[in-house]
Amino acid sequence: MLSVAGARDRILAKARVLEAKSLDLGTALGRVLAEDVKAAGPVPPFPNSAMDGYAVRASDVERASPSEPARLRVLGEVRAGYPPAQSVAPGTAIRIMTGATIPDGADAVVRVEDTSEADGTVDIRAAVGLGTSVRRAGSDLEPGDVIARAGQLVTPGLIGVIAAAGRGSVRCIRRPVVLLLTTGDELRDAGEALEPGQITNTNRYSLRAAIEETGALVQDGGVARDDREDLTARLEQARRVDLVVSTGGVSMGAYDLVRPLLEDRDAVDFWQVALRPGKPLAFGSIHGVPLIGLPGNPVSALVGVELFVRPALLKMQGRTDLLRPRVAAITDEPLSSPPHLEQYFRGIARSESGKVRVRLTGDQGSHVLRSMAEANCLVIVPPGVGEIPAGAGVEIIPLAPIAEVPT
Repeated sequence: MLSVAGARDRILAKARVLEAKSLDLGTALGRVLAEDVKAAGPVPPFPNSAMDGYAVRASDVERASPSEPARLRVLGEVRAGYPPAQSVAPGTAIRIMTGATIPDGADAVVRVEDTSEADGTVDIRAAVGLGTSVRRAGSDLEPGDVIARAGQLVTPGLIGVIAAAGRGSVRCIRRPVVLLLTTGDELRDAGEALEPGQITNTNRYSLRAAIEETGALVQDGGVARDDREDLTARLEQARRVDLVVSTGGVSMGAYDLVRPLLEDRDAVDFWQVALRPGKPLAFGSIHGVPLIGLPGNPVSALVGVELFVRPALLKMQGRTDLLRPRVAAITDEPLSSPPHLEQYFRGIARSESGKVRVRLTGDQGSHVLRSMAEANCLVIVPPGVGEIPAGAGVEIIPLAPIAEVPT
């Protein structure tokens, strides 16, 4: 059997970075840039005020103080979005709003809190130096400045900078399309009445959410019955997607049809990983499209998404941060694992006095979906380790924020 890392490497080797497309800035969040972005012009494009106050000549107020204010004649007002109607001459000031263009002749702004205006004049009670509260043109960006590089993740702040640089769209790696196919005669949709022997198809919902969380688009392939013709027909949809994710049909049962179908086409890369939960995992291809066959047990399937599907989908989108960071923690309870497997327990981590501690979510059976719903981390027991005592150090993969517990 392959190790978890070995299986993931085999999958990532077949996951190609997808092509780029032009996206409106409103839809670029979370995408990866496929081009360098440069500023078309200066940002800001003109000198403007950093606050509400009065545009003045610094030399007119260099001796101003609360006890001996400088008195200047107010010529008018300039608002953001409108050009100044006149220039500032010696002994005068213009009332100015934040973001408004600095009038000719002015070289500083006095904040309104340091002034008092009456009868067409303003008393300046604080001296200001040359350039005080003036944002010079190009102080943020100069024309030609590279503001983002290809391979960079588009964040809210970066969207704002790109917009300020004069771009309304950018080229980004497109989102992968994933065919999600669940298998089994016993599966029924959520809310549907269950007959004896039937179960709710939780994988259809939880895996869709987990895949969409990576930024990918899901094409629901429906439920393939335990019938080779039905499975083959549904897999025809693979021709229109970038990755196929199936659940069930990869073990050794008489009605596990996904793996045999791939084997008949000589399209299996590997089957089985030294992992718990999720040992019966198949990787191959169908119609030239990579296929990751996850186990049918709901926890096994979600762990498989985290360890294998998520990294592949992130790589397809041009991401380089394919794995979540691991965090050192202390286990509250003993952990036992078959030494030949790498085990992932579901845990609840919290931070106490600067240290992260973790406890399990209860029953760790691969069918107990509640154990995954309550978890905010996966607790790793590496291969070759059979027992970890309570109070010992472990590594965890946080799946959600770790809360600070008051001491």
